[in-house]
Amino acid sequence: MKKIIYIVSLIFGLGSFSSCENEAFIDDIYVTPRAAFSIDDKEAFNVFESVHFTNKGEGQRFAVWPGDVSHVYGETGNNGFACNSDGTYSYSYQEPGEYTAVWVASSINSKGEVVLSVDSTKIRVEAMEGGLTSFSITRMAKLADFGSSFFYESYGDFVTTNRIVCPMPYTIWPNYVRRTLGVKFALDSEFAKLYWESADGEVELASESTTKVFRFDANNELEPQTIKVRMVSGVEYKYEVAALVIPEFSSFTINGVKAVQKRDLSAFNKFKMEIDLPDGTDLTALVPEYIVMKDDASLLTSTKVATVTADGMSQVSGQTTVDFSTPVNYTIKYTVPGSDGYQYEYETYYEITVK
Repeated sequence: MKKIIYIVSLIFGLGSFSSCENEAFIDDIYVTPRAAFSIDDKEAFNVFESVHFTNKGEGQRFAVWPGDVSHVYGETGNNGFACNSDGTYSYSYQEPGEYTAVWVASSINSKGEVVLSVDSTKIRVEAMEGGLTSFSITRMAKLADFGSSFFYESYGDFVTTNRIVCPMPYTIWPNYVRRTLGVKFALDSEFAKLYWESADGEVELASESTTKVFRFDANNELEPQTIKVRMVSGVEYKYEVAALVIPEFSSFTINGVKAVQKRDLSAFNKFKMEIDLPDGTDLTALVPEYIVMKDDASLLTSTKVATVTADGMSQVSGQTTVDFSTPVNYTIKYTVPGSDGYQYEYETYYEITVK
């Protein structure tokens, strides 16, 4: 602990100085104040983690200034906190940063003057889980499969500590994603703000605002976007948010017969399909033909790829022979590149029955 200790004499009355009037610390006999204190033996504290201050000095009264907003020692209008009767105090910082915590010991001499002694140390606070706790896209569109009044909301999934996937059904992509969107989010600190790094510059985002400004599309394609949390201290935490369309078969046929698709209402990425073929058809060697997301050139490119497997085996439309004597489980995996070589993935699952 780096200590800066000095003694000053003041006429009694400190304005913002908060002191505890407890018999354990107030004595009729004058005690020369000596400020000294300790904190938990840690290199850094997490946001909202309790920091424990313990008195190690002498005096009649003790107080601590944590050093964050409104609690900076020596700043006009700022205030400190009186210690507990046992000489301790606990405080939780809401913002990451480095703070100068000041511990003040005081005594009143026979002339009625307040004599102070001051000790200080640096405290580093980090948002070890990051500054953003949740992120979602609000009320994007109605989905008739789930009822006439159901609005789809894309809840962001933290696939890493700083990467978020917002899945979106393919059916809402053409009309609802190519526009400004509303967002809902929660931050670690009530004093922090969230910004979107748009192509036109930094844009502040407001949670659940009726003013929609956020976009996922660029040059008619979905592109991962960068958002950042900025603390009052100036510390920033960046996140990449990727809108991934939930891939679907836009058509699936066998021998020219089109499958009937039904959504599994337990999840947005689960479907069932049925195909009725003429009696006597050999179900053990069929060659399906399919199209994924209408071969949409804005979603499927040289780097944005949809791959199809059946019971774990790679498939090629119009080429791969499949045994449909029992239901077959198909998976469509959609892969989109992010920054620094990262690959975002989202999968859709089909159970396909041929009769």
